[in-house]
Amino acid sequence: MDIISHTLTGIAVGTVAATISNRSLKSKGLIILAGGLGGALPDFDAISLWSKFDSTIGSFLGLSHSGREIYSGKFWYSHHAALHSLIAPIIFILLATTIRGLFSRNYKGFDALNRFKENRFLTLAFFFGFLFHLLEDMPTPASVWGGVNLFFPSSSYIGGFGDIWWWNNYDLVLIIVSVIISNLMVNLIPIRFYIIKVRSSLSVFCIGLILFLVQINTRTVDFSYSGPTVNYSELEAQSKQVQKEILGEKLFKFMTAVDNKIPLNF
Repeated sequence: MDIISHTLTGIAVGTVAATISNRSLKSKGLIILAGGLGGALPDFDAISLWSKFDSTIGSFLGLSHSGREIYSGKFWYSHHAALHSLIAPIIFILLATTIRGLFSRNYKGFDALNRFKENRFLTLAFFFGFLFHLLEDMPTPASVWGGVNLFFPSSSYIGGFGDIWWWNNYDLVLIIVSVIISNLMVNLIPIRFYIIKVRSSLSVFCIGLILFLVQINTRTVDFSYSGPTVNYSELEAQSKQVQKEILGEKLFKFMTAVDNKIPLNF
């Protein structure tokens, strides 16, 4: 899926963690942002497609392959490789915890357990936002990768089912946005109804997840392929046609107009 959908999914995860945290508005905002960051971060490995990658990062590191070769390759730093694994968010969390501990004014020795307890909702929002990104990439086409390298450093890739196209999945985006809006409204429920808030937030997320899975598994087109895309335009046109059938003419036009105004795949 695209970076916007992944980020929104992370934000949706963050709204659940924020509700459960029952903390201040500022803390809840940071938790939601952590979820969004976790949802977006795995695609940082696509930096090799940057037009100046070869002359900057590639040159500095002395890489023998071009950025495009790296992106489509099976190197550990290629797209869908190490950054699309379960070990990646754990490493990020450990690094962030260590750095924060070292620069803390109250630093008296590294206490990982207490650090985790203190930031557990931020940590969980980030981790599950990251995890859902990996899961969302699995129903997309195998392409040159054959899925995501979920259990890196293992060489096996999981996914690439081709149930959905890379982007233009407007129905899925609308489900994600609905979850976000609903859970933000749930957070307006008074604190004395905490149990109701938590159950409502979890219910909203679970319902959204079920609808998401139903939509993925009821596409009328098979988008699966392996290797370089030979009929890219045709498959993308089919994806848009599927969206038009699902959403109807008016809503499809509205989502297309929104899509055209955003300079990223959506």
